[in-house]
Amino acid sequence: MSREDWEMHIYKSLEALGGEADLQDIYEEIRNRKDLTERHLRITKWGERPAYHHIVRSYISNMCQSELLRKTSRRRYKITEYTTTEDD
Repeated sequence: MSREDWEMHIYKSLEALGGEADLQDIYEEIRNRKDLTERHLRITKWGERPAYHHIVRSYISNMCQSELLRKTSRRRYKITEYTTTEDD
């Protein structure tokens, strides 16, 4: 899956969760909306979490650096005003 695909799934998940959500809710929303492979679901030795959790956190970090998302508190993120999908 490409970078754009992951970012779009994260964005759409946040959108479905009202524009702001805890990381755990984002994980759950992505799991519900995306076909994850066995590789994504395998438990890693780092943190005893599914591999896709690490992938999502990495992309969220990148999206925050690009100002597509903003961290509002520990493990909570919000879509920024720069990423609205409405037509002008």
